[in-house]
Amino acid sequence: MAPVCFVTAPFPAGQCSQLKRRGGNTTGQALPSRGRPQLARSGGRHSSRSAAPPGVTPPSATASPPAASSSSSPPTAAPSDLAPEATDAVHFARWLAADWSNKEQALENPPFWAHIHVVFRPLPWSLVDGIAFYAESAYDYMLGNPYKTSVVKVVLSPDGRALELENYKIKDADEFWLGAHEPELLEGLTADRLVRMPDVCNTVYTWDAAERVYRAATRPGKACIIVRQGVTTYLDSTAVLSADRYTPWDLGRDPETDERVWGGAAGAFDFVPMKRFADDVPTGPES
Repeated sequence: MAPVCFVTAPFPAGQCSQLKRRGGNTTGQALPSRGRPQLARSGGRHSSRSAAPPGVTPPSATASPPAASSSSSPPTAAPSDLAPEATDAVHFARWLAADWSNKEQALENPPFWAHIHVVFRPLPWSLVDGIAFYAESAYDYMLGNPYKTSVVKVVLSPDGRALELENYKIKDADEFWLGAHEPELLEGLTADRLVRMPDVCNTVYTWDAAERVYRAATRPGKACIIVRQGVTTYLDSTAVLSADRYTPWDLGRDPETDERVWGGAAGAFDFVPMKRFADDVPTGPES
């Protein structure tokens, strides 16, 4: 399989060709029919492909994964002209660690928004030698059949002035489906099951001291290439993360014209935390 990067929501870029569903843990909510795929409710393990959100098809990225990085301690010390939050990986991770839901947004405008969950479940420090999350996105009524999974690690940006999310693809990812909600399912997740994705697809989180939020964007340079339905695009992801809100917006743009080719025409997703996992964020190798 070609390597792919994790796109926050809803784009199946970390795991799009696994063939099993895990059932028995759904909410039973149906999605509006206009502009939405009609999906079977998950009532057991099936052999059909995991479904993606409206109008989205699995992409492939063209770069090859580099060797994994390592870090013995979380980034904390910011340059003297920056606020400490700018490079404080623990502070950032405690905000991100949650089950994020856009239920209110979906209820207000169902033709444009499905109710989905994007969950960042903290993982043991030892997995990738640093702060990392198992990231899982799924429809609210089909939590056991996520359309996207990956592992993301919090790292310091090359210039030392921001934080980044480094992406890892999971081999045989379907074995861990529902792990964001039932973490005991992640016990078999080991480092040899992970493939690090190209750094050009990292998401850079810069601290905005005035607004007290992290503002995120894909690394500049149009280098994170995604091929969708035979069309070459570059990933243009943005997001804002605050203590109580997460608003990602993922777009694919034409490398020549910068015109939008795929992605949410209605704007960013608007997530609020349903559950918090801040206390599970490790602070070092012995935590």
